[in-house]
Amino acid sequence: MDAALVLGTAGSGKTTFTASYSEWLRRRFMPLRSCTANLDPGVLSLPYKPDYDVRELISVQDIMGKEILGPNGALVRAAEIMVAKMGEIVESLCSLSCDHLVIDTPGQMEIFAFRPLGRVLCERLSSCLNLAAVFLGDHEPGREMEDIVTSALLAKILELKLGVTVIPLLNKMDIWRGEGVEKVWERVLRGEVDGLDAGEGTLSDALLELVRAVSSFKSPVRVVPISAREGINYQEVFDLLSEVWCSCGDMT
Repeated sequence: MDAALVLGTAGSGKTTFTASYSEWLRRRFMPLRSCTANLDPGVLSLPYKPDYDVRELISVQDIMGKEILGPNGALVRAAEIMVAKMGEIVESLCSLSCDHLVIDTPGQMEIFAFRPLGRVLCERLSSCLNLAAVFLGDHEPGREMEDIVTSALLAKILELKLGVTVIPLLNKMDIWRGEGVEKVWERVLRGEVDGLDAGEGTLSDALLELVRAVSSFKSPVRVVPISAREGINYQEVFDLLSEVWCSCGDMT
């Protein structure tokens, strides 16, 4: 089974992408079956009906009531429980009867990416699924270059942390198209500082040094601008994922 793990910062459009991309897969590759999985124990509602829903096992709302925790503490506690029950979660995901699986992750990326949950899940899922990931960054007109560079670097950090190939997607192109932001991301992820104007000051200098460090990984990168709301460029997303799944492309 080919699986795509959907990563991204809060508000980047992960859940919208999961819903619309899985529907695109269903229409594009019928009669092959596309499934969705929700791994966010704190989400209140979803625009899709998941084939697996971690909330049936762990609920942030239940934890808040039982353990007298606030929403953030309950989410951290839920992540700990998910790690403890990882065998059950992985078995459920790997036993789904589908050809393509799109996996939605917690809205608060740090819970998944910078705690044991994400790494343990990727290690276990890679043993039974053909696993790749997409990272959704978002952009709005008027953002500073420092913000753009920082967001792009997160995609590389996640790839290193989780040990899975991450395809960078730049979402919400319906509101920023024509600004060439994806080219900035590609330079950042290739470690190319020429032409990057990150401003002046200590923060800007530090960011450029981090970009230079990325060049040592020599990772081929193509950043895909998308609109999860309008379903734009999903064929290109699928093509890049297919290159990872079959190890037959260079992603450039």
